Amino acid sequence: MKLGRLVCLTVAVLALPLIAFAQDTTLSGTVRDNTGGVLPGVTVTATNEAQGTTFVGVTDERGLYRIVVRPGVFRVSAELAGFTTPQRPGIEILLGRAVTLN
Repeated sequence: MKLGRLVCLTVAVLALPLIAFAQDTTLSGTVRDNTGGVLPGVTVTATNEAQGTTFVGVTDERGLYRIVVRPGVFRVSAELAGFTTPQRPGIEILLGRAVTLN
């Protein structure tokens, strides 16, 4: 009987990170300059407008970024030295939805 409880407890504890991960979603996209060229090394920041929590990603050599975030409404900015820093407020990210923002 105790072994059965131990197995159930172990399964429950191991499932907690999976449940927590299921609460996340992704924000991804490609960062390009005004000529259409991709920009590696851009810091993309998603700030939850209600909580102020920030999530950060950096573009790779193809200009792609991917950030794991919690659901909410975000202000997204992209920063690279020598360029203006655009900001897009009001980006709604829902639970279980992958959002693409180029």
